[in-house]
Amino acid sequence: MATRVPDIYDPARFEVPVPPQEFGQDGGKFYRCYDALAEEIDDNLVTGLKEHLDGLLIFAGLFAGVNTAFLALTLPLMSPDPADDTNALLRDNNAILLNIVLGRNESLPSTNPLPSETFSPAGKVLTVNALFSVSLTFALVSSFLAVLGRQW
Repeated sequence: MATRVPDIYDPARFEVPVPPQEFGQDGGKFYRCYDALAEEIDDNLVTGLKEHLDGLLIFAGLFAGVNTAFLALTLPLMSPDPADDTNALLRDNNAILLNIVLGRNESLPSTNPLPSETFSPAGKVLTVNALFSVSLTFALVSSFLAVLGRQW
């Protein structure tokens, strides 16, 4: 998006002299006028850009906060539930105790692998978390760049 330089040239405020044929003929009047006009245009441009960066910082901060909340909700889906391992171990323990009570000590039941050993997150969960992470990264990078631009 191009930033438009405002029309601030007011002939009543600036009496624009004719540029001299040789440097220094008019005592620097032309260059003082040019400096004043250029400084006012630059100040207006910098003020406008800083206002745009302020808006970007607010938006990026809010977006990063909301995105972090969603990421915190979906991140636990990337790891196995420890309760599943506990339930599997209790089931094996109950089978061993049942064999002991029934007097069948000669053979212990084979233990199945724990659910956490065979766990892999669903493809949709991976995709959603990757997109949340990438968008959070972009929001933080844009905030960082806006702060750098604001301080410049």
